[in-house]
Amino acid sequence: MRRPAISMTPDRWIAVGFGVLMVASLLVMSALSGHMSASAMEADNAMRLVQIQDFLKGQGWFDLHQDRLGLEGGTAIHWSRLADVPILIIKSGLDIFLPSQKALEIACLVWPPLSVLLVVWGLMKGARFMGGRVVLAFVCIIAATVLFRNANFLSGSIDHHNIQLGFLAIAAGFSLDPERRPVSLAIVGAALASSTAVGAEVYPFVGIFCAFHALDWAFAGAPARRGVIAFGASFAALTALFFAASVAPANYGIVHCDALSLVTLSAAVSGGAGLAIVVAVLSEKPFAWRLASLGALGLVCGLLLTAQAPQCLANPLDGLPPIVRTLWLEKVDEARPLFTVRPSMAQEVPFMVGVSLVALIVSIWRVWRGVQRRAHLLFVALLAVDLLLTLQQVRFYSFGHVFAILPLGAWVAGLFATREDGERSAAYLLALAVSLPLVWGAPGRMFRTPPGELVDNGNGASACASPGMLAALDELPVGRVLSVADVAPDMLRYTRQSALHGHYHRNAAGIEAALNIFTSPAEEASGLMREAGVDYILACPGHAELRMLADESPGDFADGLNAGIIPDGLKVIRRAGDGETLYALQPLAPRT
Repeated sequence: MRRPAISMTPDRWIAVGFGVLMVASLLVMSALSGHMSASAMEADNAMRLVQIQDFLKGQGWFDLHQDRLGLEGGTAIHWSRLADVPILIIKSGLDIFLPSQKALEIACLVWPPLSVLLVVWGLMKGARFMGGRVVLAFVCIIAATVLFRNANFLSGSIDHHNIQLGFLAIAAGFSLDPERRPVSLAIVGAALASSTAVGAEVYPFVGIFCAFHALDWAFAGAPARRGVIAFGASFAALTALFFAASVAPANYGIVHCDALSLVTLSAAVSGGAGLAIVVAVLSEKPFAWRLASLGALGLVCGLLLTAQAPQCLANPLDGLPPIVRTLWLEKVDEARPLFTVRPSMAQEVPFMVGVSLVALIVSIWRVWRGVQRRAHLLFVALLAVDLLLTLQQVRFYSFGHVFAILPLGAWVAGLFATREDGERSAAYLLALAVSLPLVWGAPGRMFRTPPGELVDNGNGASACASPGMLAALDELPVGRVLSVADVAPDMLRYTRQSALHGHYHRNAAGIEAALNIFTSPAEEASGLMREAGVDYILACPGHAELRMLADESPGDFADGLNAGIIPDGLKVIRRAGDGETLYALQPLAPRT
């Protein structure tokens, strides 16, 4: 007997329509904001494109080493190859109709807007679990304002943050299944394993989800048994699969704190499989037994982590050389604390944390009132951790925006509900307003620094390394180039040259060498450049990074380059009209 086709209910039509609308709006915003070009990629996205191009040129699947970045020996990039898979799949389909390079460029433009469908899927599922069609409608309204021009989903944004947001949204949405069905919680485990495999920055959120489902079983007992077994088994099995798919067998024993490695695998397998076993055996036991078993499992996992990689208990960035921390890490905007003074601080701070703070307060209030307590406990934990992380590094705010959508949508929907007397409260309009990030950012626009006074943040490589200069550089004999860190990806992408440093913490030795050169007197810089194997210098007077280094060390090498002064020992090869200058380090005079 033929099975009936899946019917398209009104809720499904709303979800599908919303997904199509989000993809379309992101494509339109990409075109309007100038992102519809592979040449407009920001540094991290361009570096991932370099990584993909190297693979297509024959570099091994497990080999993420950038031989042309850093000092002699290159730099091992810590990014996961798994994030390249969607782009490679889209490219392979386009290869049938287009030249290979054009297919790759289009794949890079199309994939980021399409990846928003992962977020939409998680949100739509969570909205159905949290209420009816009214909740779904308000979740769509709030999500639209969060996602419609989110930089992580604009064309060319092929860095891994878009799929991390998608996997965490899926984990959040399916975690809300009130029946704790095995299929729902297995999807949660798979989503968390996927996010873990892609990048280490989500580990705190993954830990929250794991603790939530473990404690949910401790309190619920038998009703949560089948679901939590599926969660633990799925998380352990998928992490092991991704480990095998992204780590070379020769490197199985190597520990990395900033990427999927032995220590991550051990924690996921021992924690996930251990949880599944404990739940299978002790679900009928009293609460005290269940709680004690979780404590013992946590202790085992903690001891395993401490024995394998005690260094991973600390921030991996704490080991950076002092000059790298002060003149590089503390200057990278996304890694700076929330309340660091910046030109548009009055607008950015409320925009980044306003809705997350409201969602946290609403979730705490609803837990206290006993309204969907299980769901809101999860959001209290996720939002509280996200706000703490955002205080340290502003890049985490986008996770909080996604976590806030579901509790805020349910809250506004509850206020929208018709009262017993048939009247509808207008309070939902105010609640909806404070649930929109744009509303929080709008008042600060009055205090923005006038455009003429804004300091260029130098995030775009277009501020340096123009196409003509890159072409001239490519014609020179192969060597190592000293320039601002922003230009490294484009230099690797468009030329045969090597770059001394870029914005990647595993390139700490290259960054340290470059900063020491820039902040040394001109007469000493020449010797330091020879020690670092530098052959060419690309100077861009007025570039934010070069200005910052000139201000930090007046009268030294960077200050001279920024002023357009030709230092001794350098020969001008090419100069552009805006002062951009390519130098060659002259050979030492022969000894007499």
